[in-house]
Amino acid sequence: MRKTIGFIICAIWLSTPGLSQATNLRLETADLVVSNSTGDLSEERLRELSTLAQETLNKILALWSVDSGIERFGKIRVIFDTPRRDIYSSLTTWTREEGKLRRIVHVYGARESPQMMAHKLTSAVFPQKDKLIRNVMGIVTEMQIGNPASFPMCGFASDDWVSAFLAAKSYIPLSSLGPEHESWGMRDRGGGQLSIYDEARQHKAYSEAGSFGSYLFQVYGVNKIKQFNRLSHDKARPSQDAFGATMQELEANWLAALKASEKTREPNVSLVAKFIDRNPSRACAEAQKLVASKR
Repeated sequence: MRKTIGFIICAIWLSTPGLSQATNLRLETADLVVSNSTGDLSEERLRELSTLAQETLNKILALWSVDSGIERFGKIRVIFDTPRRDIYSSLTTWTREEGKLRRIVHVYGARESPQMMAHKLTSAVFPQKDKLIRNVMGIVTEMQIGNPASFPMCGFASDDWVSAFLAAKSYIPLSSLGPEHESWGMRDRGGGQLSIYDEARQHKAYSEAGSFGSYLFQVYGVNKIKQFNRLSHDKARPSQDAFGATMQELEANWLAALKASEKTREPNVSLVAKFIDRNPSRACAEAQKLVASKR
């Protein structure tokens, strides 16, 4: 693992009037090409974020025992941008250049600690068309090494949210969460652009993926999840091959484990349940606000 981050700093000066130096600065690390689209990040802050992004990727590669995929896809492009609707988030997109696939991670919100960056860097390392498997791996990674305020945890544990959804009888069976975006409360607008048509469903679905992924991580470990991911390129959700159990059996065992640990998590489950009762579409934002107020 390359632990040192030797920056190759490439200052690209564009002729567009009104753009600051930091806007046009591009920084290269061992595995990343980092740039700024916010228009107002200082050069110093962009360097800090470049270091953070590479260090986060190093932890991801160590956690999953993989390389960054440079030989196959080139360096990952990380673009820091302004928050969308004042919400910190990240997004992985893929583009094709000269017949080769290239990876881009958009990080929306950089003045404070980025959110979902570990999640989306993981998606860049592990190409995966099935949204459930992609989120299982990404959210588990965010839990392990990322920002706990990130969606869908929002400052709490995914297990807490899922327990609250189960109590409210609004749980979505995993079989209802397809490989595409629609069943997750989202729509693909093309060109890597997604829209959310049902925020409550999106939060529920992502929370379930995170909690289920955490169960797989604890019970079966990294190598089995990687095998699940790898085999899924040729077979839809090959849980029997990877874990020795059907998806239905895994789901039942996961929910039973959640039930068994519910008493130890009861205060947090009750708290997030109140957020859900008041407004399920705003539950994550309310939880993040509460956690931020206690810092």
